[in-house]
Amino acid sequence: MMAKTKPKQSDDGDKALTERFPGANESEARVAQWLVDAREARPSPPEVKFHDSETGTVLRFEHENPALALLALHSVTGVRNNDAVYMLLDQLTRLAASDFEKLDATRANNAIAMMDELKPSDGPEAMLAAQMVAVHVAAMQCFSRAMLDGQSFLTRDLNLKHGAKLSRIYAQQVEALDKHRRKGQQTVVVEHVHVNDGGQAIVGNVSAGRG
Repeated sequence: MMAKTKPKQSDDGDKALTERFPGANESEARVAQWLVDAREARPSPPEVKFHDSETGTVLRFEHENPALALLALHSVTGVRNNDAVYMLLDQLTRLAASDFEKLDATRANNAIAMMDELKPSDGPEAMLAAQMVAVHVAAMQCFSRAMLDGQSFLTRDLNLKHGAKLSRIYAQQVEALDKHRRKGQQTVVVEHVHVNDGGQAIVGNVSAGRG
């Protein structure tokens, strides 16, 4: 079975791309066009800011139209219910905080952007995507701490083990997300079946009989 290959960009197409992105070579122009198309396909996540008030910290969208900011958040999370959107947003912002009393807008926006990259399309995918962001952040923190100078071997070893464990959990989450998106469908790929003269090839479930 021949593998499908992506058609090569024509010379005219390459020329048009480089004209659209002055100063870029052909490969850079193709990447730039891919990025433009990807950003046009989905609204960008709204930027969030934290403001102190008499009642506590208030989250606000840095957007001209709050309604459009909320629509963008629905696109990011893939959920329909407004309360579910706000719940996920609250969890992501607290995940990115150095502590619950000091929320960091930059980290919060980074967490929201990472969730957007996973492109959840419903409630289960949204919750799993939020967990994947959390596991990734925790794993990278463990690996970062393991690289610090002046720590004991035991502390370094513990951080590396926790990071590796979290990485395995993340791999399981990726598999679960892929399985959910396939809705339980199983894909079977058959490659290069060789049959010698006089032989027979059987593709499918084969059960051995008795005797």
